[in-house]
Amino acid sequence: MNFNKFLTYGLCSIVVAASFTACEDDVVIGSADTSGLAVPSKAVFVTDKDGKRIYTHVEIRGSQDIPLYVKATGALNNDCNVTFVYDPTAVTEYNAANGTEYEAVPESMISLSDGGVTKLAAGSTVSEPMMVTVTSDGSLDSDKGYVIPLRTKISSNEASLTNNSSTRLIFIRDFTNLPSSATKTVLDADGNEVPAVRTMFCMEVNDINPLVATSYTLKNSGKMYYDAVMLFAANINYNEETGRVYVSCNENVSALLANRDHYLKPLQDRGIKVYLSILGNHDRANVNNLADETARYYAQEIKNFCDVYKLDGVFYNSEYGKPISPAPAGFVSPSSAAAARLFYEVKKLQPERDNIIYTYDFSSLPSVDEVEPGEFMDFIWTNYGGSYINEAGFPGVPKFNMGIYSWEFSQGRTSGNLTTLRNNGYGLHVHFGNQVRRSAMESSARLLYDDELVYDGKVYTKDWL
Repeated sequence: MNFNKFLTYGLCSIVVAASFTACEDDVVIGSADTSGLAVPSKAVFVTDKDGKRIYTHVEIRGSQDIPLYVKATGALNNDCNVTFVYDPTAVTEYNAANGTEYEAVPESMISLSDGGVTKLAAGSTVSEPMMVTVTSDGSLDSDKGYVIPLRTKISSNEASLTNNSSTRLIFIRDFTNLPSSATKTVLDADGNEVPAVRTMFCMEVNDINPLVATSYTLKNSGKMYYDAVMLFAANINYNEETGRVYVSCNENVSALLANRDHYLKPLQDRGIKVYLSILGNHDRANVNNLADETARYYAQEIKNFCDVYKLDGVFYNSEYGKPISPAPAGFVSPSSAAAARLFYEVKKLQPERDNIIYTYDFSSLPSVDEVEPGEFMDFIWTNYGGSYINEAGFPGVPKFNMGIYSWEFSQGRTSGNLTTLRNNGYGLHVHFGNQVRRSAMESSARLLYDDELVYDGKVYTKDWL
């Protein structure tokens, strides 16, 4: 992260035991049997409002409407109906293909508009939305991911559903019983209420207590100032004896994870997400140089940590690795393609959790197995002060999930026009450091939220070592 001070990371004493299931091929579930039929000339596929065709994940609080759209690669000559039905066997298929254990959202919580039927009208390439409404009964575990499982059927002889559209899985987390920090809203220029910018703290936990984030709220809305905290940092390392890559932690990260109920759960109970940062650590392993099979193995390691410590996702940083050239077995030369493979493999194992990078490491990402970055990446932010993101380099990632003008509190680097950030459609602002700078936070509260920062006066020091 281009720090002035040098960070050294040791190994944590936490051991997570788990099995690894390799997925050698792309995930194709519920493929329609078109044998014996004339080959249709056009393909029809399903997307969500952000254009995602595979990994839709949604947070619900109470009731939530989730629109799905049917699109065609070219206009059809005749009307075409696509029918969605609730089918829990679609979850079974996904679990079998990926070694996961997702449960289906109970059918009693799901309703589909117009009986699950939407029409792609002749001459059109996009249907009206079919609305999936999920209404929580409060019984789902907020720490777990669940799936709304839908299977689709098309009524057309001139078009066919793509394989990935034969089923539609919507991954959800139910936060109905928790307060929400992430639903801050503001008024736009026309007086309409719209989602506000999310503020995240990439926290150097060698020197700061994560509970600090709970001390700051907004006066008028009562919302938490911070939407998320990234624990900086756990590491990727290589074990010479086993020949495996693994997640390692220094004594500070280890202490926080081992005592998550004290240091991390209070954040999540207030609606603040907690992410684990993964950083290179001075050996051959890094997030951008794993061969495909090694990436699949390490993706399982990451999922194990997220499961055990009930984390909300991962921030990846490729600094401080020491790749070997030529690359030994299990590794490749560092590249964005290798990094994208790891991110994709992690997303397949935990679609309900977030993947995050910043542009100091990756100015762009390629597709993986013809899957665009927007399917497997959730948030992109710039290095300190950076005012530009190459949006075209991350196809499919919404601009509102990108952030510019990041701040570095430890060095007092808090410049950048936050009004430009907000007015130009960006939806993320990130702070980094081992301390807070309240005056800068007060300024951002006014500029991003039209509100005032409130500090409750509680002091949280490093008290675990």
